[in-house]
Amino acid sequence: MEPPSIQSNLTIHELNVNLFEPVITEENDKKVASIDGILKATLQIPVQSTKRKLLLIVIVDKSRSIQTAWFQIQSTLLNLFSMISNVDQEIILEILFFNSFCYRLKYTKENFRELILNEKPNGKTCFAAAFSMTEDTIKQYYKINSEFKSDRDFDSQTDTAIVLLTDGSHTTTRDHKKAFTSLRNTIDLVKNASIVASTMGFTPNSRFNDLDGIRRLLGNSPGIYQYSDPSDGAYALQEKLTFILKYVLNSSNTFNLNIKLETIYNNNNDNNNTNDNQQKSLLTFNNEIIKSPIKKNYQLTLDQFGVGEISLGINSTGYNLSEIIVHFDINGDDRLKETKSIKPTIKNDQSEESKYYTILIGLDSKINLLLSEIERFNATNKPSEKQKSEYLKQIIQYQSKLTEIDNMKLFRIKSANRSELVELKQQSLNMTTQLLDLINSWDRSEWSSTSNARVADITYRYLFKNTGRQRRMNLKVARNSTNIKEEANKFKDLQVDMEDLEEIQDEKQSQLLEASKQLFTDVLSLSDWTEALEEKDIMGFGLSIQRPESVIDDPTQIRIQDISTTFLCKSSIEDAIALSLEVHGQEKTTGGFEVGHDKQSVAVRGRGREAINSFLPLYLHKEHWKPIKYQLKNIIAYFVTLDPLAFSFDQINALFLVLGTLISKNDIGERELLLAIQFTRTLREVAVHLNFIPRMLQQLDAIVNNPIYLISAQPKNLFVLTSYLLVLTDKELEPVFKNGSKDHFKLWQNILESSIRRSCYTYFDKMEQTKIDSFLFQILYGNSNDDDNNNNKIVCENQEKEKEKEEKLDLEPTQLFNLLLNYKFEEIKFEQQDYGELLNIKKKTFTDDDVNQSRNIKKVNEKMVQSMIKISNLLENRGYPNVTALFNSLRYVKTWRSIYKDQDNIFDVIDSRYGIPPNEYIDIMKNGTRCGSSVNNNNGIGNFIDTINRFYGDSLNFTPEILLDHLRAMIVQAVSYRINKHATLAVVEKKLETSVFDDHKKCISNITTDVMYRAADAIRAMKAILMFSATMDKAARSTTMEEFMTTVPSYSQTLFMKFVFSLMGFGDNQFGELKFVVFLSNIYVTCDDYGNIATRKIVKNTWIFGKRFYKTMIRSFGINKTKQIIQKVNHHIYLYDKNFYIQNDDGVWENN
Repeated sequence: MEPPSIQSNLTIHELNVNLFEPVITEENDKKVASIDGILKATLQIPVQSTKRKLLLIVIVDKSRSIQTAWFQIQSTLLNLFSMISNVDQEIILEILFFNSFCYRLKYTKENFRELILNEKPNGKTCFAAAFSMTEDTIKQYYKINSEFKSDRDFDSQTDTAIVLLTDGSHTTTRDHKKAFTSLRNTIDLVKNASIVASTMGFTPNSRFNDLDGIRRLLGNSPGIYQYSDPSDGAYALQEKLTFILKYVLNSSNTFNLNIKLETIYNNNNDNNNTNDNQQKSLLTFNNEIIKSPIKKNYQLTLDQFGVGEISLGINSTGYNLSEIIVHFDINGDDRLKETKSIKPTIKNDQSEESKYYTILIGLDSKINLLLSEIERFNATNKPSEKQKSEYLKQIIQYQSKLTEIDNMKLFRIKSANRSELVELKQQSLNMTTQLLDLINSWDRSEWSSTSNARVADITYRYLFKNTGRQRRMNLKVARNSTNIKEEANKFKDLQVDMEDLEEIQDEKQSQLLEASKQLFTDVLSLSDWTEALEEKDIMGFGLSIQRPESVIDDPTQIRIQDISTTFLCKSSIEDAIALSLEVHGQEKTTGGFEVGHDKQSVAVRGRGREAINSFLPLYLHKEHWKPIKYQLKNIIAYFVTLDPLAFSFDQINALFLVLGTLISKNDIGERELLLAIQFTRTLREVAVHLNFIPRMLQQLDAIVNNPIYLISAQPKNLFVLTSYLLVLTDKELEPVFKNGSKDHFKLWQNILESSIRRSCYTYFDKMEQTKIDSFLFQILYGNSNDDDNNNNKIVCENQEKEKEKEEKLDLEPTQLFNLLLNYKFEEIKFEQQDYGELLNIKKKTFTDDDVNQSRNIKKVNEKMVQSMIKISNLLENRGYPNVTALFNSLRYVKTWRSIYKDQDNIFDVIDSRYGIPPNEYIDIMKNGTRCGSSVNNNNGIGNFIDTINRFYGDSLNFTPEILLDHLRAMIVQAVSYRINKHATLAVVEKKLETSVFDDHKKCISNITTDVMYRAADAIRAMKAILMFSATMDKAARSTTMEEFMTTVPSYSQTLFMKFVFSLMGFGDNQFGELKFVVFLSNIYVTCDDYGNIATRKIVKNTWIFGKRFYKTMIRSFGINKTKQIIQKVNHHIYLYDKNFYIQNDDGVWENN
């Protein structure tokens, strides 16, 4: 007799098995197919009908050591209250703060924010106090050890979740082990309830073993563990703690799911059974280390409704599978077992969807295999160097395959499947990123409890917000690790030859060396560069910089606050940073990735008490360069990213940015000149050593010979370009400047226009287009706004005065150019950044006369020049970069290259003098870079282009009129193409001429055409609005229904909805309500003296409004009034459908 079958309480809502494209490999000289697939299912188990509550106990460490992250904790606790309000479950929240003692926060809905913000960290860390208070809370709620019988039988239908956050270990004398045991015993007394503890560690001081033990041993099922480090980012702790809380609130429990597969094969008509085994396809779970079992153990997490989803990778050796039988078993409970059969879906259609599924499923299984291997390591079982190298190689290979998946093609796949593909890719990227970060940390430091914490953190699949920038930086670390280790070994074996520096017989050379030692001396250790070199240390200079996160993608985004002439050894700055880090932390020492005017980080103070938080080396001598070249990549990477292993070649531009910033300063002093010249020498060697010169030439060629509005080909920072010109020789620059001085003129003019364009992006940001066109109209035609407003009145009243005014404006081009050269610079205070007011822009009302006037280029007049003066003065005050800085760079580069022409071996001369240039170089640079403000009243765009013309324009014969037109064309193009997509549209799609140097007239003509088109569109739109406004006014004022019906527009018109909303404002006006009803029904109903009803349509097509407009009516009239109106509308339609009377084509009413 068979035992009675048990009714299963496990419901399988969805079960799908998909097999994708095969991968053919060779094994033992035979081709073998490997087909990846996916098994997906949605499972549900019954939950108790009684609505269970959740007691959430959040235990927060508020000892003194956690103060650096305290604002993140406060923010998370405040957000917790809003999270609780969004959960469909009753939550009892208890917040326990502990240091040397532990206490419960007694809060209300009104005061919780104030209480949390008033909490301040202090004291030691006492786990015993935290455990005891948690035990008391549980006892009090579950009424344990109560003497009342009613309390002993109490069943609160409540589950409990405990979340513990700490940054340290137990530091008081109280017995925390005894308190923990007591808490465990109390929890064991709680029946019919789920109690789960989760833990969160912060900083390496938090002991992973302790926290991992707490979350495993407390409660009747293990919780989750998360770890955060200060280096993870300013909000890492907040985000991970939020993740734990969301996990607790949205998950009910974790179950052990066993899955078993059985395969039914296709019937084979062939009687030859010898090949039977060959024709059967082996089906396995493809994330197992050994691909033999067809059983899988899976940790299934169910939500509060008892629903959970699974998605498992499988693998088959062929497609001849008729049916797959899947056995589900949860926790070994007979009531939670179910068997389902499914026919696999074959998706080998060569589609993008099938291709990407195959790649992603395969990668997901490989990543999980790698994770399972890494989980084996700990402090006693460390990975070998060979294993590290192999893991890095695997992860980089996986990430490379992930990047090959085109996101644009992903979005062309149907949304139902696309979301799963995107999730698979995102999950794989996050997993590889965290694994890469973990393995990189093995290279950066010795194994510690932090390493264990990192592994546990990744194991819980926490999808931490790790941006693409962090991912790319980790990839750089992995790629560089081998190369940098090789260079580190070379540095270790390096032998410095000091004989040339110690045995100098020539008195002059001895004096030069002594002068070099005195100048390049470490202010901290007081060692000169030769003494430092004996210990393989290197000399450099200090800087104060800020690093926004964007430096990972674009190193030229680094912000240089100050370049110090204080010289330091590398070891000195490293020690200073280490000491400051211990006391002040990362942000106040190196700046981290914090930016802002109020953010000042200091590792050490310089000679003039200036802040220094960074370091760059100097060449000085060939022997001094030897230890630099083996550390160069580390130094550059740390300078940009604070990670010495995260080097990339584009970071070299950050060094050129420093030089470009240094030479752009006003009235550069002698010591700064010495530093600039020596740093130029250093960058020459950097460019040669790292083979960077081809990239430099490519960037220079892009701005000289490509349209500057082809944004993708243009350099990102102009100071970087100007500093290239200091390092490259005339021979190297020949391919760029094929036309000699003409190309030099073009280069600097393009640099100026690029600066104007970047500045205009800020000036005209969020300014309405009509106002922008008003400014362009001033530059193109010279009409002032005031004249525009009163133009007709002036002409009518006094034509003679207007004529005299025009004659006065008709100055000679030389006079106009002098106005631009000699205007007085005015400093602008930017408390209120109203750029429209600074540029004196007033919104112009365009007329048909404006549009119909001649499109021919108008000669420059005084009003145009006045508008150019306004923007020139603004560019001096706040340009990107400002014109004064470009002016200084122009003078410096021109002067430096004049020395190049006179002396080819300029760097050899400097090297022979131990890094100090000859006095004649200094004198030439001083005279050539002297600021010209004493000669001119400004350093504006007029003086800039005039200086370019004096330096490089001898063969061009540009007149003042042409130079003015150049400036005019540059300004109108910079304003019009300030946004990247507008610039790309003009150059790439419309293929417009944008080179002012080649054809400035065509450039002006193109912008004129654009402005006039927009003005014509604005006028047409205004006329349409006025006409429609008149129609709406007529409809509102109509006194007869016949007159009203003539005003009803077609619903295809642009302003139709405005007409609708205007009718809705009838208020208590009964006739207005009747108009609205007639309009909505499109039926006009009349009744004669004999009671005969006649109907007719007002317009041909009736507007059918939907639910959205119905809701709008409810908001306007209320539900009751809306129902009344709809009833009347329906009544009109009903009467029309009955066709009592209709009006014939002659206008005569007939009985139907």
